[in-house]
Amino acid sequence: MRTVDEEVVMEDRSKTIIRAGYMSLVVNLALGVLKAVVGITTHSIAILLDAVNSFTDMFSSIVTLAGTRIAGLPASEKHPFGFGRVEYLTSFTISAIILAAGISSFIEAIKSLMNPKPPEYTMVSLVIVALASLIKGLLGVYLKRTGKSCGSSTLVGTGVDAIMDGFVSLSTLAAAIVYITLGIGVESILAAGIALLVIKNGVSLLIDTISKVLGERVDPSVASKVERVVRSVEEVDLTSGLILQDVGPERIGGSIHITVDGDMTVAELNAVTRTVQKRVYNECGVMLACIGAYPAPQKDTSTRQVRALVGGIVWRHPQIVELRGLFVDSQAKHVRFDAIADYGMVDRLSLRDDIVTLCTEELPDWTFDARVLPYVGD
Repeated sequence: MRTVDEEVVMEDRSKTIIRAGYMSLVVNLALGVLKAVVGITTHSIAILLDAVNSFTDMFSSIVTLAGTRIAGLPASEKHPFGFGRVEYLTSFTISAIILAAGISSFIEAIKSLMNPKPPEYTMVSLVIVALASLIKGLLGVYLKRTGKSCGSSTLVGTGVDAIMDGFVSLSTLAAAIVYITLGIGVESILAAGIALLVIKNGVSLLIDTISKVLGERVDPSVASKVERVVRSVEEVDLTSGLILQDVGPERIGGSIHITVDGDMTVAELNAVTRTVQKRVYNECGVMLACIGAYPAPQKDTSTRQVRALVGGIVWRHPQIVELRGLFVDSQAKHVRFDAIADYGMVDRLSLRDDIVTLCTEELPDWTFDARVLPYVGD
């Protein structure tokens, strides 16, 4: 569940994206109509495909607006982390639209190359193409900057695409000048090049979006900052087992284990965890949904000896990368701990049995509650 502060931040972000989306929609619609008119009147396949590209961008803006609206919906019982990942589906849809437009444009360019039709340029049409190039480039810069400022990969991608479209429009203008001055028609070749460029952008965006949907690792610098902030809480001795999950653009949830005084009461522990959650969200923008607690190591001599013995056995296994919550109950002669295995360890059950067997051989009168968990932290 999101806090009130988080709701305000996400609402402001959504408004920024929606405002940029409407601007992109209006500009692309106007440019698409203008280019289509110019392309038809001049018989220029390159300008026509440039118009198709603008209409594609217009539909992308519509998808962005719809996706942002859905992503801003409040969390539900079925989706407790909200609908932030809808923005990734939006990016996926946009990349599919771009890819489909590029393929169809390439087919039309090849047809034009096989059956060329001489273009008929006018000064008015050239001026319109030049203005369209400038406007599209400025729109791209605006979308890219806005996307970076609010952490929207969709807007950043759309902005980069718009900047490239501006250069594409310039290339169609250059082709027109070449035809007028030298009489050499490079329209169809240029159109094919534009289509291939669009296809490349579509594939690149598609791969990037699929990677995000699958779940990329959160930036390690964010994890380091979270651990540093948690350790800044006075009652926390150690941190371990940090897990961060990307649940949508600018939305990171997670969990962590903290080591605290073993004599701490439940009420005191609750106060500490609430302090940790607030401090991490305020300083890192990360919502820790779960905070586990381990008791701090005991300081008596007999306990330290058992801890050293068990720890030595655990660390004999090269697959172990971390040892957490090693607690020794001398009175009950019981030991419990969590050992963390690396990514390559598949048979964790056998590894746990091996560790417990070795511990039992050294301390036959003791019992052991051991877990071997997979490493999933940052």
